[in-house]
Amino acid sequence: MGQGTYFLGIDAGQTVVKAVVHDAHMRRISAAKAASSNHSPSARYVERSQDDLWLGAHTAIKNALGNGVVDASEIAAVGITGHGDGLHLVDSGGGAVGPAIMAVDSRAWREMGEILGDEERSDTILRLSGQVPFLGSPGIMLAWTARNHPERIRQAHAMLACKDVVRLRLTGHIGTDFSDASASFLDTQTSTWSDELLAAYRVEHAKHLLPPLHSSTEVVGAVSAEGASQTGLREGTPVIAGSHDVHASAIGMGSLRDTALSLIAGTFSINAITTREPATNLAWQNRLSVEPGLRVAMSTSATASTTLEWFLSTFGVTTAQQRDRLFEQARRLPHSHDLPILTPFLFASPFGEAPSGSFLGLRNWHTPAHLLRATLEGVAWMHVWHTQALSRSFSWERVARLSGGIANSSFYSDMVAQALNLDVEVVANDETGCFGAAAMAATGVGHFTHFSDAFKHVSVERHHNPREEEVSYWVGRSARFQEATTALMPLWKSWQQDA
Repeated sequence: MGQGTYFLGIDAGQTVVKAVVHDAHMRRISAAKAASSNHSPSARYVERSQDDLWLGAHTAIKNALGNGVVDASEIAAVGITGHGDGLHLVDSGGGAVGPAIMAVDSRAWREMGEILGDEERSDTILRLSGQVPFLGSPGIMLAWTARNHPERIRQAHAMLACKDVVRLRLTGHIGTDFSDASASFLDTQTSTWSDELLAAYRVEHAKHLLPPLHSSTEVVGAVSAEGASQTGLREGTPVIAGSHDVHASAIGMGSLRDTALSLIAGTFSINAITTREPATNLAWQNRLSVEPGLRVAMSTSATASTTLEWFLSTFGVTTAQQRDRLFEQARRLPHSHDLPILTPFLFASPFGEAPSGSFLGLRNWHTPAHLLRATLEGVAWMHVWHTQALSRSFSWERVARLSGGIANSSFYSDMVAQALNLDVEVVANDETGCFGAAAMAATGVGHFTHFSDAFKHVSVERHHNPREEEVSYWVGRSARFQEATTALMPLWKSWQQDA
């Protein structure tokens, strides 16, 4: 049994919830994870029961505490992070109103098209919120809900982010933080909810759903008796507001600091620069972060592990052994410009709703290993596209840090360094979101003066340097990717009109 001060970090993802206990020096002491599955009842729909989200969360917490290494009384504070966007409606008692709509859902394509086709509305949203809506945006989903299920708007008391639902079930507190609020109706210049943004989305009647706002490190509640019973935590343990997972992961990578570039290859391809500049553009989101004045400008798309997992499932790669063998076969393939091109837009794209996934240049001699390599190149190319978009207004250090499930593959992380012609570091901790959540919790209760105090506890496991021959190959491949997406766009749009 441990004797000391510990901090619990919880990271609620799209399909898995993770819980990690850290000691006072942010070392991992105990960890667990549990599935929190979503489902697709029909085309374009991706949903999850809020009860299933909480089941995954309290199971992970209980298992992280259940090995006897740490007593619940030694947990000084709890921090929570979670995937951004999507829509979670709750009533005044904290119960779910309808299923949670996930960030990779695409049902609201008509609502998105209406806004993007209206220059005045889209300009207002970009100017005030720092982003234009995409298919997973809470504002877009709320507009869809208002049109298709108005009874849910009337029944609901608040709209929350994923991590807010976990905190609600743990403490009974309803609220959100500025990083997640920036995804919808927050004026990022004044840090207040905006009537003008509600009007731009045409959901003025839903103003009652906007929850109280808190800074990410603020202690907003304590573990309730019911939360303690379900998780094994001690009743009364302080719980902070928490943050969007991109910000927490950047803390876990030691890169939530000015001009640092964070790359995350998780469900989404996330490419984020920490900044204090409010610059906006159609190609990125500029959101408030975990302290006043700090922002994260990020260019993202649902084109990372979603695409890889689709490929592996489709080709029957179901075991770790099969996966490792196929990755090794793909790694050994020589560079060749006759390798197929994958446009990785199976779930979404940064070019609007029309693009879809396509393998181009298939030949009879291509094997599953060739197609896996093409898939990984397609995922890596999205880092290229997104960082090029950010480079229009931001500059960053010559070293970027990479995390996310695919980053566990040294083959892939090296590929990213070559594709970007940039030094890439992979940190030793593969649960950066949990680390960041725990660091914010430690800051909230005064263990750290500032969340950046945790950076000295972040260590680098791998460092990849660009190599001239590899970079040259990637210059040609990137040009081919760009050529393919440009050429296909008229066809994609034509198919969409016929749908």
